[in-house]
Formats: sequence, structure tokens, C-alpha cells
Amino acid sequence: MSEHTIEMNVLKVQVEGYPALAALQGTYPQLGIYRRFATLNARNLLYLQAELVNLERDLEEYTEKDCRSEDARRRLCNKNWHYLSKKEQGLAGSQWHTMLRIKEKLKEYNDCLLQQRQLTSFHEPEAGNLEFLNEWLRDPRHGKSALEGLDRQVWKDGRDLLVAKPDGLADDSLTRILRKYLTFPFHILWSRYRSPVDVENGIYKYDEEAVIRLANVIGMAVSALLPVLAVVVLYFVHDMLKRLAMVAMFTVIFSLALMATTKARRIEIFAATAAFASVQVVFIGSSST
Repeated sequence: MSEHTIEMNVLKVQVEGYPALAALQGTYPQLGIYRRFATLNARNLLYLQAELVNLERDLEEYTEKDCRSEDARRRLCNKNWHYLSKKEQGLAGSQWHTMLRIKEKLKEYNDCLLQQRQLTSFHEPEAGNLEFLNEWLRDPRHGKSALEGLDRQVWKDGRDLLVAKPDGLADDSLTRILRKYLTFPFHILWSRYRSPVDVENGIYKYDEEAVIRLANVIGMAVSALLPVLAVVVLYFVHDMLKRLAMVAMFTVIFSLALMATTKARRIEIFAATAAFASVQVVFIGSSST
């Protein structure tokens, strides 16, 4: 009996849809973008609140009814736990039965309220990450990974979204602007010389710390040059009204620069701006004498 070797071509099934998207978001948490369902959560809270309001009214009515009851034991329900916890008080239309329903509903309401508060603390996704996710879902190279149900519009609409892990690198406006407008041309320039770190998903990884360092350098340069520029301009302007207008203009520019390039608090920006304005006023006073 001859032996035959049977060769089987095992085809690797490419995972699509939810498993593929879950793998992407699990690998890159900054792409973990989901619906907040703010309206539905608010509506749920309103319904729970309405239920509790009605239960509260029922409890007040049953309490008043017990107070006016001709049964001495029922009148003691407001004073003695022994009578309040009797079996008949667990029936519908009683204080304790209503209170048990309130306890259950209160727990649900409080849990939802705390969850709503936590949901409001989530950050919105970065525009670049949301754009990448939409491109990934549309890209046919990923094996038709896009969803086909009603939820396929979640990321395309771009509304009512949150991100599970916020991108903490861009904390100030200048860094976000630089990263938005510098990362893409940098990618176009260097992608031809390097391979993606994730070939399957077509993801390139760059050191965004370089963008942050650039933003810090620009911020330091602006903060150092503005006082010098203000003094130089004021030196050549001799009309007092024009000088005062220049002081106001440079002061506003200085405060806006601080807001864009730093994470300083409002009181710190106010103090620095006041000091900057004082320096200009002192220079005007000294140059006028």
C-alpha cells in the first residue's frame, strides 16, 4: 500500500470588523475613541429623577396616612422600628415597602449620577487621531475592517465622542498647532526612507518629543524677544499717545503668547503681564525725562 502525502493549503483568515478594530484600539489606546452618549445618559437620569420624585410623594402620603390612622400600631411606625418592619409593612401601599423601592432606585440614580460626572471628565479625541481612525476604517488594505451597522457613522460624524486615554503630549495650544501642521509634512518627507512600525495597520511612529521641544524653544524665544522688541519700538516712538497704544498692544500680545505657549494659571499670567506692562511704563517715564 503506497503512502500519499496530502498537502493542504491553510488559508489564513483575515479578521475584519469588530475584532480588527478592537485589536487596533487595544494596541494604540489613543485610538480608543467611543461615543459619550451624553444625551441618553442625561435622559436616563431625568427618568430616574422623575421616578424618585413620585416615590418621594408616595412615601410622604403613606407617612401622613399612618400618622392619622386609628390603628395604634400603625401610628407607631414613625417612632418604632419594630412596628415599621412588620410583615404587613412590606406590602404595597406602605411606608416600608415604598422606602425599599426608593433605596433600590436611589442606588441606581446615584450610580448613574457618578458615572455621568466621570464621563464629563473624559477628554475629546485629538483631531489627528480621529482622522487617522476614519482613514483606517476606509482603507481597503485592512481587509474591509470597517463596520457595516448603524454604528459605522460614530467616528465619521465626529460628535459626542470621548477618548479612553487622552494624548498628554500636547498640553498647550502652541504644541497642538505645531504637531498638527508639522507632523504631516514631516511624515511625507521621511516615510519614504523608513518602514512603518505596524505594517498591517500602516502606522508610523515618530518622536513627538521633538515637537514639544520645538514648542518650548519658540515659547522661550517669544518670551525673551517681546520685552526687547517693546523697548526698541518705544525708543523710536516719541509721541506719548502712540507710546501708550504700543504699550497696550505689546501687553496684549504678551498675555496671548503666555496663554498659547505655557500652562500657566490665569493669576500667573495676570502677574507676568502686569510686570511686563510696568517695565514698559518705567521705560517711558525714564526716556521722557
